[in-house]
Amino acid sequence: CRQRAEERFNVHNIAKHYLGLFATAGQSKKIVLVTSNQPATNPRIVKEADTLAKKGYDVTVLYTYKIDWAFEAEKKMLPAALWNAILVGGSPHSQRLQYYGSKLLLRFYTFLNEFGWQQNEIAEKVHNRCFKQQLRLAKNLKADLYIGHNLGAIAIAVKAAKTTGAQVGFDYEDYHRHEYAIDDQARTSRIVFLEEKYIPQVDYLSFSSTPIQSQVLSDFPGFNKPYVLLQNCFSQKYLSQEFRATGKELKLLWFSQTVGPNRGLECLFDALLLLNDRDISLTVAGRMREDVAELFPSIAEKIAGHVTFPGILNPDELHSLAEQHDVGLALEPGFSMNNDLALSNKIFTYLLAGNAIIFSETTAQKQFNVLTDAGCSFEPGNAVQLADCIRKYKDPATLLQQKQHNLHLAKTKFNWEKESKKLLAIVESN
Repeated sequence: CRQRAEERFNVHNIAKHYLGLFATAGQSKKIVLVTSNQPATNPRIVKEADTLAKKGYDVTVLYTYKIDWAFEAEKKMLPAALWNAILVGGSPHSQRLQYYGSKLLLRFYTFLNEFGWQQNEIAEKVHNRCFKQQLRLAKNLKADLYIGHNLGAIAIAVKAAKTTGAQVGFDYEDYHRHEYAIDDQARTSRIVFLEEKYIPQVDYLSFSSTPIQSQVLSDFPGFNKPYVLLQNCFSQKYLSQEFRATGKELKLLWFSQTVGPNRGLECLFDALLLLNDRDISLTVAGRMREDVAELFPSIAEKIAGHVTFPGILNPDELHSLAEQHDVGLALEPGFSMNNDLALSNKIFTYLLAGNAIIFSETTAQKQFNVLTDAGCSFEPGNAVQLADCIRKYKDPATLLQQKQHNLHLAKTKFNWEKESKKLLAIVESN
């Protein structure tokens, strides 16, 4: 009884209910955000939903199950949110028949697509396991604005908007045409097909980095509707209030949702082996992929300084962890065009924590560092240059100066409070 009462009548749920009533009474604009992933795997959609709900909009997020760690994280995240979240298509934990049935259908549609079949919404169904279910629900919600948050969501946002006469936006967090290390012809053809079919129909676009924005607009030279750069900044509530005391040990941090190959870690391990310095420690946070679960720890044992692998952490834990370190590592090797053009979330976490940053010189990261002077950069894959960057921050005065500069950047430029104003401006204009 207590568990049921807590689920139904906790403070967050009651507040959400009241906000819904106020929104209805005030005829607030209704906004539906759509993703074929999960909110816990995409901080960007969570930040947008939070911002829009706090502004008074009636916000719903439609999503599908992808991975279990996110499902567990969402048990705490979603009840506390000021917006509604609807899981579509089931999961291994609930509505199992629907979940496994949709996975079987996905295999069938993928088989057809590999032979070049794009029509009859085959491409849409391959890119979103729950395409039909999400589309039906999106239409029934009768929103004033639909926002697609990955390529699996764009068709749903556009089609639902057409049905209800609503506006539609689409967010380019990644450059989808070349998102992967190996370009699969069927996948690339499908992505181009979906983009060319639906991008001309949206009312605005948002982009996570300037290089992605430039590339997409060059792909669609006739696109003449509004667009906005929304960088992956985080809230000032995470702004570090004091630095970790700079001491003998230099503490390095790298994190991502997944710890695996082609993320720059191999180059980092080589650099630390070259330095052979017991006073340099490293934390690598994230879910370890099976193919490196034995390899990376075995390499770490050969490194002079202490290396830890704490596993995957929630956003609050990551920000707290970053505050305990000196240098944040942004080591993308540019393994794909998207990896070269994207500006990762971790950079903005490091800034809020007051970390010095070491960047690999991908197009996006080199451009960002030239504009901000937020750290030291090296050629991707060059372990000697990376070692030199690490050695640079062994000097306490240099490290302290960089930390102070980066914390100032977070306070004045790179925080979600500033960035979210651009989101609200483009939403209010549609």
